Amino acid sequence: MAADYRIGHRSFTNLSLYAFGLSGVWTGVGAGILPFKILEALELGPIEVFGYALNKNGALGLISLIGLSVAAAMQLSAGWLSDRDSRPGRRLPYILVGGIGLAMITVLFGFAVSFASLFVVILAMQLFGNFGQGAANALIIDHVPEKRRGEAAGVLNLWRLLGAGILTVIVLQFMANYDPVDARQWMWYSIILMVVVLIGSTIWTVMSLRPRRGLSIPNIRWAASPTRSPGHELARPKKATISRSYVAFLIALAFALAAMSSLQIYALFFLQDVVGLENPADGADLLVIIIVVAAGLAVVPAGWLADRLGRDKLFFFAGACGATGATLLLFVSSLGPVLFIGVIIGVTIGLFLTLTWTVANDLV
Repeated sequence: MAADYRIGHRSFTNLSLYAFGLSGVWTGVGAGILPFKILEALELGPIEVFGYALNKNGALGLISLIGLSVAAAMQLSAGWLSDRDSRPGRRLPYILVGGIGLAMITVLFGFAVSFASLFVVILAMQLFGNFGQGAANALIIDHVPEKRRGEAAGVLNLWRLLGAGILTVIVLQFMANYDPVDARQWMWYSIILMVVVLIGSTIWTVMSLRPRRGLSIPNIRWAASPTRSPGHELARPKKATISRSYVAFLIALAFALAAMSSLQIYALFFLQDVVGLENPADGADLLVIIIVVAAGLAVVPAGWLADRLGRDKLFFFAGACGATGATLLLFVSSLGPVLFIGVIIGVTIGLFLTLTWTVANDLV
């Protein structure tokens, strides 16, 4: 897509900075605050679904599973809608509305106490966050030549990791001092931080990539109304088809994301119940730092290697690393081995993040 932008349309950073705030909110909320909220909800009374009582792990898993399902559906819908518009800057209104909407709902998340209110708020966060993410997924395709998409995906995921790592470490430090009665302000410090960063990173990307004529209201019929030339009958456009390779890739990606999401959302409970930490937030921040550093060291070289050596070998290596790290977690009982395994998991995450984005852009 050739568009004349005011500033930075060739900058991988400008294409990627929205992910800094977005990933910071998802990881900060999911790993740093939501587990505490689930425990508070259980203190109000038992959580039952269809007559089945849920413990803290079941409640956290249910709310996360349904949230991820909503996220997948919303990303597909928002991406399809933004594809229908052919104007410059067609993705930006979606990113702006999604980012600002997510920021507003994140504030409401702080007021949610019961499991039902948490459930509704998390679904609303997924709707708004993935409304913007679905359109943003195509920014690399729109602006980056095919030969440099691996490098662009590496930069994108580096910013994603930095956002998740920096904000989550700060949130965990805040939440280590949190008490639902005597020190509730620490949760609000965390929420305010995430909201400010999310709004700032969203506005940065939108303002950096906006076309000269400014933003416009999305028009999904724009690309569907070609001008008919006199005496010429326009051929009916062929309907886009999804290849089997792309379907297989999406299925594999779903399993990979499920595994990485499970590690994220259950980290605090794992450190508390298996490792035996009284205040798991104190150990979780060290684990996050190690994972982010390892992933950051892997993410950019992975993009470079993917462009030059191919994707398949790196995928096999990433899968082997992930399986090894997950298996080793079965045998740990102290923080030291968990931190060592965090290095393996970090490398796996860095490779998968870059490779999946690169392959997705190749197959579209």
